[in-house]
Amino acid sequence: MSLVSHWEHEYDKVKVRLHGLLTRVEMAWMKLVSELEPQEFEAIIALLKRGHDQAQYVLKHGELPDDQPGVPWELSHGLSILRIGNASPLPQTVDELQTRVLKDGSLLGCRKWELLDLLWSEALLKWIENLRHHAPFATDPALVKMDRDVTLAIAGDWGTGPFDSHAPAVAVANQMQLARANFTIHLGDVYYAGTHSQEDVDMAGWPMGTQGSFTLNSNHEMYSGAHGYFKELAKRFPAQQGTSYFALYNDDWLVIGLDTAYASDAMNLYMDGTLNQPQIDWMKSLPQRKKIMVLSHHQGFDISGHNKTALYQPVCDALGREPDYWYWGHLHNGICYAAQGGLHARCAGHGAIPYGNASELNGHARVLWSETQNARDEAYPDRVLNGYVKVRLVGENIEETFIGEDGSVRWSSS
Repeated sequence: MSLVSHWEHEYDKVKVRLHGLLTRVEMAWMKLVSELEPQEFEAIIALLKRGHDQAQYVLKHGELPDDQPGVPWELSHGLSILRIGNASPLPQTVDELQTRVLKDGSLLGCRKWELLDLLWSEALLKWIENLRHHAPFATDPALVKMDRDVTLAIAGDWGTGPFDSHAPAVAVANQMQLARANFTIHLGDVYYAGTHSQEDVDMAGWPMGTQGSFTLNSNHEMYSGAHGYFKELAKRFPAQQGTSYFALYNDDWLVIGLDTAYASDAMNLYMDGTLNQPQIDWMKSLPQRKKIMVLSHHQGFDISGHNKTALYQPVCDALGREPDYWYWGHLHNGICYAAQGGLHARCAGHGAIPYGNASELNGHARVLWSETQNARDEAYPDRVLNGYVKVRLVGENIEETFIGEDGSVRWSSS
């Protein structure tokens, strides 16, 4: 099948799925409007407008404006889907928009998982449906003892499922299986909206660790109020005790998995990481170790590693110091940052979503490595390799290896 035929076929499937989805979005919107206070209604309309205007700006100028913060791309099609105002339509097909790579590596296009993929509207639907309806927050976190020599396999933003025969998620999972890790850890994001069915299907191929597996909450899980996420914990991640945060420890290391999504601002679609009080109190009570590793969905630095996010200081305050290592996802990229103070920060959000070469990182002083190797994917010609990171802890020492979907070692340190 030619590339043109492939994407025509994909778009036909999208149209069938969208017909029912858009009706559900409209119904959910009408129900939510009846529950909203006037100022809340105006705030949501303003968000939808910003999402639409942002997309129009990037289409015209090639990048986001520098003088205002970005908004989640899941909002882009909202005005036209909900038929609010006279919003000019955005591109919806490959014919209307050839894929472009933005400077952060995001793929601006209409194909599956690209920024203007119409099916991101499901995230908007679930956000609307669950804006006032979140799953209860469980507070019985697991505290699991590790061996002195232990291997972790960590991947973020992996939950796409096998969206095609060459799906990066499948290739990454196969590579993770080869690691025979003691523990495998997903840094969160099951697409499009972390529903129960998506959690069930998209996480079905997750490679289980020989001693346990864990998965973190994220903005996409929160679009469905984390209902699907907590059900998935009970089914597939029993070691986690039904709680969205956990800790692993031995005599030398304390590895802390955090839920940075549950308390995040719903009106910003849970995009910025936040800690709630139960986790802060729990972190302060954890046993002290020589080395601390933090795992979270949301990042502690911006993509360049130059600016700390609002999550950074609360994490350090709760720990009483900087962690030694911090792995996060959320940004669809594989990045290793130069040490800042005592912290070695890593982004491992490149588990499955197609992304391109982030040109803004090229030659950046605070970036030791970022993924730039083209994946040679005919369906996504601009895509670079997806992958995961293997971490081995031996006593106080750490060995890190970023591994591509093709099995190649992309970056390593010890």
